[in-house]
Amino acid sequence: MEVFSLTAVWLTLILLLMAGLLMSGALRPDLAALILALGLSFSGLLSPQEAFSGFSRSAVIALIALFILTAGLNRTGVSRALGERLSRWAGDSPGRLVAGMTLLSASLSLAMNSVTAAAVVMPMAVQAARRIGLAPSRILIPIAYGALLGGMPTLFTTANLLLSGLMRDHYGRSLTMLDFIRAGLLPAALGLLWVIGVTWRTLPERSPAGQLMRLHRLNRELAELYGLQDGLVELLVEPDSPLCGLSLVESQLASRHSVTVIGIRRKGHLLLSPSSSESLQAGDVLLVAAGPEGTAPFEQALRDLGLRPLPRPVSPEVLEEGEAGLMEVLLSPHTTLIGRTLRDLRFRERYGLQVLAIWREGRPIRARLADERLRFGDALLVYGPWERIRLLQGDPEFIVLQSNGEPLRTSRRIPAIVIMAGVILASALTSRSVAEVTMAGAVLMILAGCLTMEEAYRAIEWPTVFMVAGLLPLSIAMTRTGAAEGLGTVLLYGLAGAPPWVSVLVFTGIAAALTQVLSASVTAVVWGPIALRAAATLGVPPAEMGLAVALATSAAFLTPMAHPANALVMGAGGYRPRDFLRAGWPLWLLSVGAITASTVGWGLGLPR
Repeated sequence: MEVFSLTAVWLTLILLLMAGLLMSGALRPDLAALILALGLSFSGLLSPQEAFSGFSRSAVIALIALFILTAGLNRTGVSRALGERLSRWAGDSPGRLVAGMTLLSASLSLAMNSVTAAAVVMPMAVQAARRIGLAPSRILIPIAYGALLGGMPTLFTTANLLLSGLMRDHYGRSLTMLDFIRAGLLPAALGLLWVIGVTWRTLPERSPAGQLMRLHRLNRELAELYGLQDGLVELLVEPDSPLCGLSLVESQLASRHSVTVIGIRRKGHLLLSPSSSESLQAGDVLLVAAGPEGTAPFEQALRDLGLRPLPRPVSPEVLEEGEAGLMEVLLSPHTTLIGRTLRDLRFRERYGLQVLAIWREGRPIRARLADERLRFGDALLVYGPWERIRLLQGDPEFIVLQSNGEPLRTSRRIPAIVIMAGVILASALTSRSVAEVTMAGAVLMILAGCLTMEEAYRAIEWPTVFMVAGLLPLSIAMTRTGAAEGLGTVLLYGLAGAPPWVSVLVFTGIAAALTQVLSASVTAVVWGPIALRAAATLGVPPAEMGLAVALATSAAFLTPMAHPANALVMGAGGYRPRDFLRAGWPLWLLSVGAITASTVGWGLGLPR
């Protein structure tokens, strides 16, 4: 029996190549998805209309609408109000604080994208944890896991929307909100109990980026954390220096020598956070944060530039003077800065702030910052005028871990809650498509004044939209070429004669494993058609198999790369990759077992 056709083999090779590129980080996921769509079209496997049909799919429309709905909740302060009440309820109890913030993250994930839910809760959790002396490393992984678990019993996650669409394409019936509620409540509840009762107690206590920040002063602990106590030096500009008369940007001190000028002492006055257009003069004393060079070539380069290090020690407390200060910020889920360097961004000119260090994977980076490509999860230690720092609070590129708060439209809070509740109820109780319901809710959010049209456009995570739209036609190609049926047949040989629950367990485990190295969206689109094709042969109702695979894509607990929510908390929590593996493997096993039991063994009355 021929398992694979030639076109199926060709498509499988394309898939393996794409998976390799995604895992290696050689290509952005959205770009890889668009290349895949083009490849399917140019190869003749799909027509041009089919290759780009993802942009018109209801899953993509619903995804866009959900981003807008989420922005409406955030802009009106609904999420923040819940966080403040939970913080007051927790008091000085670490266990209650972890429980409250984890449940808040899970609850928000019922109505919004999981990574957005984690991003909303994280700043509140860091502030509350510091107030009671709890290391943020004990609370941030639970928040990320809570967001993932909260995405199980809802239709409003990307992978669940995709599997619902695949069910409609293959069997003419979409998975509904009620299907996900009935199948997802058990694994979500058991997972949350484990996280609240066990996981947070096993996490390490660390002093990561974000834990020691202050709004109005730089304390010695923060200086030690980033290594600034060794990197602050004073350089005297000699009369014969070739830098005399050049502006700071023209001097290329930061870009070529990893020397960031924090202040200029001139005629007895210290100018902190000088403009990049400030000209250097003979006799200036430059207060700089130098990368950890300490080598003879570095010192020789300074002499060639006519800069003489002064022997007197420099205390980091000098940075507390004036109207400038330090702040730690994270790259937000909406950022467009991933993969770009500070030099590309002209960060200092664009934001009027200087990046003194980048916190990545549990350690600070201070050398060659201008050429360091930004990664999701990076924390930036920025220095500059407070008014400039406060502007970052409203910038969608960043998350400020502690802030004075941006103006919120609290008067529109009730309409936002009513609209979101209406969307959830309509999705569960009416026959309208999820795209219709969510887009109607998004339009109502704008009409009700919860956010402006410009804010709605900024809230949409376009990289995610393009990635999903580019991936969706893959399911058509897998079905047409026989790749889905062929790959499923390979598993059918091993599962022949096995009870249905064993088959669901195997397909669930494979989906949960693939999610650790691929994104949930890729896993849903690649593994979903295979599982649905195999379901009928294995005697498993397609709805049960589809739900099991969809829920399994939320079990992204083992690596920081498995889900953006994990990567988001990595820098702020000072985590290392092994921390996710140690904390996540019991939860992963529990989730796979609970998903299998929930979809097969509990008689939930799912359509057969």
